[in-house]
Amino acid sequence: MFSKIFLNRNNLLSNIDKIEEISGKKTCVMIKANAYGHGMKEILTILNDRVDFFGVSNQSEGLSARKYTNKEIIVFGACEDYKICMLNDVSFALFSLNDAKKIIKIAQKYKLKPKMHLCINTGMNRYGIKSKKDFAKIIAFLTKKGYELAGVYTHFSSLTTDREYTERQKKLFFDYLSLLPSSWKTIKHVGGGRSIFEGLDVDMFRVGLEAYGYGNDFVKPVLSVESELVDIQKVSAGEHVGYLCGYTAKEDMTIATIPLGYGDGFPRKMSNKLIVKINGKQSQSTGNICMDAFMVDVTNITCKIGDRVVIMENASLLAPLIDSTEYEVLTNLSKFRGERIII
Repeated sequence: MFSKIFLNRNNLLSNIDKIEEISGKKTCVMIKANAYGHGMKEILTILNDRVDFFGVSNQSEGLSARKYTNKEIIVFGACEDYKICMLNDVSFALFSLNDAKKIIKIAQKYKLKPKMHLCINTGMNRYGIKSKKDFAKIIAFLTKKGYELAGVYTHFSSLTTDREYTERQKKLFFDYLSLLPSSWKTIKHVGGGRSIFEGLDVDMFRVGLEAYGYGNDFVKPVLSVESELVDIQKVSAGEHVGYLCGYTAKEDMTIATIPLGYGDGFPRKMSNKLIVKINGKQSQSTGNICMDAFMVDVTNITCKIGDRVVIMENASLLAPLIDSTEYEVLTNLSKFRGERIII
């Protein structure tokens, strides 16, 4: 294949080491959205012997992950079929007493063991219970039926923007934890941005972006993208490059084509702004990015068809091009149609 994503094994493992050195607790690595665009299979191949918990967004992702790891998998979004998850030893979030009743009914009918992680809505307002009364009802119901929670968790929404709100979320969460039966072996875990720096007395931290090398200076990017030149064209002054006259040559120039486009996760918003490296020199994208390719100006670069091109080494540099964050740059790569290689 012309285009490749390279995954740096050492950087990924080093990132996990440093995260756990700071948190002092277990880590649940989020691998949703194809491991933030890195590739679920490849990330699990690297981390299966290093991490005990992995987090996904939905049932489909959970079942896919189960093909590549024997470790704990937790579905944090809504679950479609609890029976299938239980049959495949996939844990799942619990959002209400009604959910609990439904889950236990299925578990009893098919003699299966549910691994439920109760979500406490302390202020994210996305999922979960929002009153201690509901919490107590769920605890009472599970106790009566002879079950217990595998985990209790919350998600911090504003760690970097609202200190007062975060402190309120923390207090609420620990108020709930105090109501847990002492005999239960329930894992307490939190997630959201820089939660590892909060010094919280929990059993596990869920990490996403930091694991992949962003958000803090002590981590290194895991993913880079390379391709190669597949065509070179001479363009005369006044001619247009790409769709919709996206660029008009001011003078005679040389254009090279790279076989990656918005179909691979490089959106049109990067048109005429994306900078790549060819033979050690910088080259700017020229014209609107196509679905399957984009063009770059190589007028002042000595190059030939087949030369390698470094497209991305750090998502932080591309995020401003689309007025977004590293999250979006990386998850866009879930669509990448090239090869993923662990180095």
